[in-house]
Amino acid sequence: MHMRMFPTIGILAFWLALPAGPALAQSAAAPAVPLGPNPSECEIQAALFGAAGPGCPPIVMKRPPPPPIAAAPPAPASTPGPVAVPALPGPPPDPPVAALKAGLRAAFRINFDFNSARIRPDSRAVLDRIGAVMTAPEAATARFRIVGHTDAVGGDAANRALSQRRAEAVADYLAERHGVRRDRLDTAGMGAREPLLPKKPKAAENRRVEIVNLGG
Repeated sequence: MHMRMFPTIGILAFWLALPAGPALAQSAAAPAVPLGPNPSECEIQAALFGAAGPGCPPIVMKRPPPPPIAAAPPAPASTPGPVAVPALPGPPPDPPVAALKAGLRAAFRINFDFNSARIRPDSRAVLDRIGAVMTAPEAATARFRIVGHTDAVGGDAANRALSQRRAEAVADYLAERHGVRRDRLDTAGMGAREPLLPKKPKAAENRRVEIVNLGG
């Protein structure tokens, strides 16, 4: 299958992240990978699910290393170890793509009108490619959480409300233009509470929308 595949004044980016818990507490913990301003469907699929689909060249996403995991203390010498069971011959069957690759985040530039949730026409092509990837057969059971983020310009309440409206505008676009079922799309707004660049809270890079792959 051949894959088809945001400088307003309001710029957002899309990301894929680990499934978030209550209040999206885990949304900043997973490494995030920004894509360029005009990614192909193959690149979007690789970012969303970890691998590009049939007909695409091999794509390796450059992701930051995960945080180190503390080593478990060694078991006492007197404790017998587990019994090793030989694996059955042959590779295990491949799990569904959506379930296998849940937990990734990818970033896209999306332009909105100033202080508005109106998506600018120059960003629709990227959203159209995202919609095509979300409705492809291999992703048909996947669910996504769309989370809006802003920079630190303005008050907290206003930023959270704006980021929520922009997340909802993206979900509505994907549902209305591409038939992505609305029950597959959650939305939330974080305002400026999770900046991508903590040392530059007013930077444009902080204005983004995360798309969280929740799996099937």
